[in-house]
Formats: sequence, C-alpha cells, structure tokens
Amino acid sequence: MREQPLTLDKNTPLATSQLPHIRIARYLSAILSPIVISIPAVFLVALSQAANQYTALGYTALTLFFLSVGPMIYIAIGVKMGKLSDLDVSKRSQRTGPFLFGLSSALLGLIALALTRAPRALQSVLLATIIIGVILLIITAWWKISMHAASLSGALTILTIIYGAICLPAYVLLLLVCWSRVVLRRHTTGQVIAGSIAGVLLPWLLLTCIGF
Repeated sequence: MREQPLTLDKNTPLATSQLPHIRIARYLSAILSPIVISIPAVFLVALSQAANQYTALGYTALTLFFLSVGPMIYIAIGVKMGKLSDLDVSKRSQRTGPFLFGLSSALLGLIALALTRAPRALQSVLLATIIIGVILLIITAWWKISMHAASLSGALTILTIIYGAICLPAYVLLLLVCWSRVVLRRHTTGQVIAGSIAGVLLPWLLLTCIGF
C-alpha cells in the first residue's frame, strides 16, 4: 500500500505547521515515544524487586543501554546517512533493519541481565518484549501497526500487572498518543487501535505463560 505524504495541504508540511493542535500532537508524540517511555517503565519494573533504588537505577541503566540507547544510535546514524526517513522510521518499508537490530540488542541485554542476576521481573519483561517485538516485526512486514501505541499500552499493562489498579488512570496517556499519531497522519485510526490492543494483550498473555 502506498504511504501518504504527511501534509496538511500543498504548502504546509505537518513537521513545520504551527497550528496549535498540530504542535500539541508533535509534542505528545515526542514525549510519549517508545524511547522516552521506556525510561520510567524500566525503572519502575526494576524497582519492584530490586534491593533498593540505587540497585534499580543500575539495572535500569544496563537495560536501557541495550533496549533503547543502542537502537536509537542505530536509527540516528541511519537518518544521517539518508537510509532512514526520520527518527520515528515513519516509512514501513524501512523498519525491518531497525527492528532486527533492536531485537538483537535486546537479546544481548537479556543475557547481560541474567549474568548479573537482575530482578526476575526485569528479565521476564525483557523476554516478553523480545517476543512481542518479533510478533510486531511480522505484522509490520504487511501493515504499519502503531509502535507508539503498542509500546505505551504494553508498558502500562506491565506496570498494572506489577503495581495494580493504581496505574489505570495512566491509560489516558494512551488516548493522547493515539490522537497525536492520527492527527500527524503517521497512522490511521485502525493502526493505533491495533497497536493499543496488541500492547495490552501480548504482554498479559506472555507474562502469564512464563509464570510471572
């Protein structure tokens, strides 16, 4: 399927439009991006079983190095070399490389966590993340499912499993990121809904299966 240009009209690209709702959508999309939300999400998972907050911070840094920092550097280099369209990798046809690199990096991270005897919760979540990543990679080969929606809903679901109903109000953030991605024409309504559903169901099913 041909990807539509991200423009409001012939002369106003979404990336530079100063319309208030477009600017808000851009900010929300950036603040609630997979890379950004992984920081508090990983820390809270580590904190749930770590001996103290300093240990949790250490394991958070180790996990994020493999889960977020490495893949982000890969994408940034790809953008600079002109091989990737942007930091969101908006073009579906360009997502395979970053996906495979991210999955490989996450696998190395899982090995590092196992060797350092990281909290079981963190290891379980990273294992589930890798499996979910493989599933989303397969889907992405045919359809541009929303990674923003899948990542945020997945993080919220995992935190809800760990901490309980206190996390439920945070799901309003999912509505905001879905709205922003549709407004920016990065995804259709169906793609953000599918990403949201996948992000809720897959972590719950996988963590249940591995006895978390």
